[in-house]
Amino acid sequence: MINTEVIKLNPDFDSALILPAAEAIRSGELVAFPTETVYGLGANAFCETAIKKVFEVKGRPQDNPLIVHLSRLAHLTEIAINIPQIAYDLLDVFAPGPLTLILQKSDLIPEIVSAGLPTVAIRFPSDPIAQALIELAEVPIVAPSANLSGKPSPTQAWHVYQDLAGKIPYILDGGASDYGLESTIIDLSIADPVILRPGFITARDIKNVVGIDITEYQADQSGSKPDFQPKAPGQKYRHYSPRATVLILAENSNPTERLNNLLTGIEGFIRNKISDNNMKKDTTKEILVGLFLAEKLSKKLNLEYFKKYLYKSTCYNVGFKLESYNNQQGAAGAAHDLFNRFREFDRIRADLIICSAEQMDGAGIAYMNRLKKAADYEI
Repeated sequence: MINTEVIKLNPDFDSALILPAAEAIRSGELVAFPTETVYGLGANAFCETAIKKVFEVKGRPQDNPLIVHLSRLAHLTEIAINIPQIAYDLLDVFAPGPLTLILQKSDLIPEIVSAGLPTVAIRFPSDPIAQALIELAEVPIVAPSANLSGKPSPTQAWHVYQDLAGKIPYILDGGASDYGLESTIIDLSIADPVILRPGFITARDIKNVVGIDITEYQADQSGSKPDFQPKAPGQKYRHYSPRATVLILAENSNPTERLNNLLTGIEGFIRNKISDNNMKKDTTKEILVGLFLAEKLSKKLNLEYFKKYLYKSTCYNVGFKLESYNNQQGAAGAAHDLFNRFREFDRIRADLIICSAEQMDGAGIAYMNRLKKAADYEI
């Protein structure tokens, strides 16, 4: 068991506070640190022993590639070769920031980083703590999300501590992540660039700002095939899942119908649960439901009616924890809060979590990508 030290850093932090963590990275240890997307679990990108620890600590499958984080553009040629001009065009506008590029890798990068593929994923985080850590460590840092594999990505330091306390020496606490979802990943190792993982930077953003055509993320079933070799994190395995069952409340322009679907969805979940041995005949148990809904819909929700109806229908008391996101922020607000809400609902031991669906547009593409990977089914 390792003693895990949490180092809290304010916006005007003294870089000397990070020195022990930077030295740990250099010596082959792991450090969790904030980025603008989610918290990362960092290791020296040149040290194969340290990288193996990342997979072991997270319980991460070794065919799931890692992303290399850099602080300076000048270091790009150390880890990538045959870099196309489009990479520099994108980085000039969107870096540092929530953008990851897949390029051909140099021989300096161990094969374990990219799961034996000839490519490497790189990004330049904009978070000042992340930048300072990379600079002080004086090595590129591989950093998948700092959580146990399959669980919701961490967007606050307590999320990391919940999963990795006793497994790593340092957690750098920089507060809540700005975006709350992982970076957009673009494959530039092929002739026609394509987004492999959606994020806050979309193909439309790139076209509008840089004038470059990138194929937008398209969900497919290839990740479910056992022999599928992912080029990027998030392509193959179930991700982002809380302990509770997650359902998606489908879009519906009629609020009354949508609320009715919500009610019948909860009722159906309870009826299915009744057949489980651990709940059979135990009507003294309260079913706790976490709701993460758009604000306009949540304001129309009559929870007292829901409770009375569900007790009459199932003989179970149902409790609710309601969290809303602002409709004006839309999918961006939902995406920012999603993983934190998953963690909060798990902390209060919710049995069921239901989240509003959003339109597959802009930030909604990334939000729905993460939600669908975590969800059991749609109602």
